[in-house]
Amino acid sequence: MNVPIISCFVEIKDTNKQEKLHPEFNKTRWILHVLPTIYPDPKLSLAQNIEKMRKVDYLQKKAAYEKYYGKKLDYTFTDWDIASYKKK
Repeated sequence: MNVPIISCFVEIKDTNKQEKLHPEFNKTRWILHVLPTIYPDPKLSLAQNIEKMRKVDYLQKKAAYEKYYGKKLDYTFTDWDIASYKKK
């Protein structure tokens, strides 16, 4: 579409304050991180720009995840992945 992408990452932080209606969870705080804007390259075709910009967007979000959560991105689901869940 020949427009920039405003890449964003939402970090969810546990406040350590209990949810009133769901005691197995803590309240959370959401922080929006606006990552560097990704611009199309006028020398590339539409298809090439789509692929390049998609990859850059993914890599920025992956790096943000690893920075803010302090762990490598892994697609294996664990209890840790449920924001503010109190493990039993």
